[in-house]
Amino acid sequence: MMRIASISYNEARDCMGSGVRDEKQISTYILSFQIADQFLRRFEGNWKFTQSEIILNLNSLANPLMIEFHTGTINYGTLTTRFYHRYSPEKGVSGLVEELCSDLAIPGREAKRNTNFLFNVFVKLVEIFHARCDLRIAPGKAEGEWEIHLSEQGPVGWISEDGIAENRFGEKIDICQWETLRPEKTATYIFGFNRFCKHFQCPMK
Repeated sequence: MMRIASISYNEARDCMGSGVRDEKQISTYILSFQIADQFLRRFEGNWKFTQSEIILNLNSLANPLMIEFHTGTINYGTLTTRFYHRYSPEKGVSGLVEELCSDLAIPGREAKRNTNFLFNVFVKLVEIFHARCDLRIAPGKAEGEWEIHLSEQGPVGWISEDGIAENRFGEKIDICQWETLRPEKTATYIFGFNRFCKHFQCPMK
């Protein structure tokens, strides 16, 4: 898919997090990704994004698990439960997911290491940059592609399922070369590659 490269850069977008935003929406969006990560650690399976939710097709579960960004709810079969008001530092995300499993009649399992590189990276991008910069993940226009953008109308970058990232200037890089790094470091490299902020350097030489 051909893209039109942009040579403009809006310095006003250096800190999208400086605008007034709803704290509940921010925390619900981040928590959605953290909850999805915990479910993938417990059950493994496939995942996809829509504009409003994360859909998990988990091994050994009969129905998809749908985690909604905006409403703070999880749907599983005919059951629905809320999560946005139930997090506390004492129980953490892991404890919250145990409660959600009970609500949804899902058997509890011990969390393991999530080996899905791309999803780990998306979780860290959201954890680090959503509150600060309004970074969001959305499905791309092509199959097997995701958009990373700042706010709904902000600058956009792309990542494909084979690990190729492309920024709005038409540059491409294989992020799989960073797979051995901590996910936090990989996330900052991707953010810098997209040149979303002058404070994060592009890793390309």
